[in-house]
Formats: sequence, C-alpha cells, structure tokens
Amino acid sequence: MSYEKYSADELEVKEVTKGFGGREIKWFNTPITSKENILRLYQGKTPMWIPFSGEMTNVKADCDPENQARGMNGGIDGWGVEWEWVPSAGGAMVKPGNPKVQDIDKWEEVLTVPHPEEWDWQGCYDRNISKKADDKIFEMTVGSCLYERLIAVMDYANAAVALIDDDQKEGVHRFFRAVTDARKEYYTQMKKWFNPEVVNFNDDWGTQRAEAFSVETAKEMLVPYVKETVEHVHSLGMYIDLHSCGFVENFVPLFIEEGFDSWGGQPLNDKAKLKKMYAGEKFVFSHCFDYSPDMSDEELAAAVAKYMEEIGYDNRVFCTGAIADERLHKAIYVASRMNYDRLVAEGKAIL
Repeated sequence: MSYEKYSADELEVKEVTKGFGGREIKWFNTPITSKENILRLYQGKTPMWIPFSGEMTNVKADCDPENQARGMNGGIDGWGVEWEWVPSAGGAMVKPGNPKVQDIDKWEEVLTVPHPEEWDWQGCYDRNISKKADDKIFEMTVGSCLYERLIAVMDYANAAVALIDDDQKEGVHRFFRAVTDARKEYYTQMKKWFNPEVVNFNDDWGTQRAEAFSVETAKEMLVPYVKETVEHVHSLGMYIDLHSCGFVENFVPLFIEEGFDSWGGQPLNDKAKLKKMYAGEKFVFSHCFDYSPDMSDEELAAAVAKYMEEIGYDNRVFCTGAIADERLHKAIYVASRMNYDRLVAEGKAIL
C-alpha cells in the first residue's frame, strides 16, 4: 500500500466549518478524508493521524420526544417523564420531588413505552440531512439508556436500590426489556433514514470516585441487554460508541465484552493504563492531555510528546481536545502524521 509522507503543505486550510457553540473548525489539506481516517480507526487499522472526536458531525433526532423534552422549553418524554430546563446547569433534569415510578413492579401501570417507528422521521430527515457530508463521519446519539432511564423514572436512590434488591429485580428486568426493544427500533430508524456510520449509547455507570454498582450487578442486570443492543447495531452495519461517565475502570472489560467499538470516558479514568491492559482489542479509547491555550510552545511540545508516548504511540486513539483550537489541532496532527510515517517505515502500521 502506497502512501504520502507528511508534508507541511498538509497544514493549508482547505475548508472552514462551524463546530460546537459556533466555533470555527479549520480543516487541513489531508491526504485522505477525515471520514476515511476515522473509519480506519474503527476497522482496527492505523489512522494516518490521530482524529479528534469533534471531527464527527453529531446529530440528535429532533423527532425523539426525549430530545424535545430536554430542550430549553422542557416537556414530557416518550416514557411520560417530565423534564425541566435548569439554567444554572445548562441542561435539563427530571422535575424533582415526585418520581414517576414508585414501585418498579408496577411500572407498566404508570409509564408509556415509546415507539420510535411512529415518530416524524420524515420531518427529522428534512431538517437535518443537510448536515451530512460525504467526507465526514455522521454520528447520531441516543440519550438515557438502561441505568440512566431507570434513574429518570425512579430517581437516583430508588433506582440504585432496585438494581440490587431481589424483590425488585424482576420488575427492573421487565423494564430493561422494554427499554432495549425501544432502543433497538430507534437505531433501526436511524439506519433507515440517515445511515450514520456511528451511533451512540449513553449510560453513566460511575460516580466521581467509584463505579455506581458492582461488576457482578452489571453482569446480572445490564450486560445482557447492552450486548443485545450492540449486536443489533452491528447487524445494521454501524459502529457504536459508548458514553459512560464517572469512574468506571473496572467496567472496561465489560464494555469490550459487550462489543462497543469506542468509549469516551472522563479523564479521571487512567486511559493510558487501560489501553495497555487491553492492547489486543480493537476497542478505541478517547483521551487528551490537560491542555491550556496559555501553554508556551515548549510546554505544548512537551505535553504532545508525552501524550504520544503514553497513549498515542499507535495513532489508535480519539483526541478529546477542542478541534476548534487550531494550535492544539496542528500539534496533534503533525505529531501523529509523523508517527504514522515511523510506524509504516518500521512495519508496525496496520494497513
């Protein structure tokens, strides 16, 4: 396989688009498209440069009642749960004080079950398809999956107890069955209407200090449903990224077992250690160093060199830094493009 060695001409800006918050993203004159490069990462190959997670065009289905309810106007989601906007938090939360489900064994009596095939996908398509570009990965996200959905209907403390209480587990399993069926149909509709390369599964399993529940509880109560969902997504020809916040290091083997292609966990997890522990897997980690625009050139160069040594040594990582920060973007791009040349020359690149 022939390839082009890194050239400074690649840093010429060929396109400018708007990213998160309206910030400009400057796209370099790369040898292959961003889409081709990220697909290499998901296919288990060596990307020509370390991609930024912000290179993917991320869209939420605005026909989903939950996405509508979690907007600034608040509202009722597809399960019948009321959300309200919290300006100080910059996001929505379930209206506090009166959990929709008081008894998980009777959840069918108080909740509605969403049917994604009945949503206005034609309107969603018409409003969002212009955001899709041939040279960029198109990703669609799904919020509040299993555990987060249980919290949304019961509140945090009640959900945590229900997950481990033998008298409540059967009701939880029935609820997770319904959530899984609805989510699978959601992904099916995404594939039908938008054909995204990547979809997201959102379920926070950790706190700032530790996992929210034991590995044994995860295996019993959550893993079978997650595996079923991931297998369904893969059967549709899409990759699936996990968003799971908090300290979840002990769950990483489960994430791999469940079949996730990538995980964008928080930096309180030791990603460099974890990547070395599971080096034989195609599983992709997302990570960036503690970057500040006030760094001197010397400080930035040292931070990038350390980043490449600790986790970017094979180019197989997503950078979670702000791609709109052109200085950081250039530094990571140049270092990883030159690293790709080294890997090819040493016969270590997966082509």
